[in-house]
Amino acid sequence: MSKPKNGPAHKVDRPAKETDELDFADILKHLDRESAHFVVRLETHHSGRLVTVIQPHDLIKDSVDLPLLAHKLKERLGTSGDVENGRIILHGDHCDHVRNELARLGVTAESVEII
Repeated sequence: MSKPKNGPAHKVDRPAKETDELDFADILKHLDRESAHFVVRLETHHSGRLVTVIQPHDLIKDSVDLPLLAHKLKERLGTSGDVENGRIILHGDHCDHVRNELARLGVTAESVEII
């Protein structure tokens, strides 16, 4: 997979130029992305099915668009699921694949803890 010819899409990811100024929101977005931590575990849902639960750390819970992330994960993994109580619930055992998909979406592999 190659990078776009114009370089990174976000100005925080590009080398700083003298004319570039980062505003506070840009800095917070960058820090949120770097400090993102997800816990992934396999549970038995109240329906009796095995489900993969993806839970963002409390510090980033408000900054992550869980419905959008759930949609992308369901689409890439070919499964169904939902967002319940601030957690993403995917039907089936997808623990191994979730780390790869989160990494593909920009989360570092070290920030995904599988229990």
